[in-house]
Amino acid sequence: MLLLLKIMKTRINFERRWIAVPVFLFIIFSISGSCKKISDMPGPNEVFIQGMAFNPVTITVAVNTTITWTNKDGVVHTVTSNTGLFNSGTISADGTFPHLFSTAGTYPYHCTFHPSMTGTVIVN
Repeated sequence: MLLLLKIMKTRINFERRWIAVPVFLFIIFSISGSCKKISDMPGPNEVFIQGMAFNPVTITVAVNTTITWTNKDGVVHTVTSNTGLFNSGTISADGTFPHLFSTAGTYPYHCTFHPSMTGTVIVN
């Protein structure tokens, strides 16, 4: 009888572990998935192309500042000025496009392949 109780206790502890492990892993992955790495955030003169959007949508910089766009998506994009001032051409995944803004003004732009993707650079 004592051996039977010991076996049953061992089995119950084993089953509890099998329940606890997936719950623990779910909690860990949920927390880690909600944290952003520093590299996931653009720097002061950067715009990330991610999630089919420009991030940030509007960026304000001083005259003679270079903005660098980085494509973080798995599809190609462009950074195309609405007035023809600049055009990146096709930017592949992980590709970049820098542009120097030497004159104050407001510069709206878009992605040629995805016209709903728009952004603005404001140069003071």
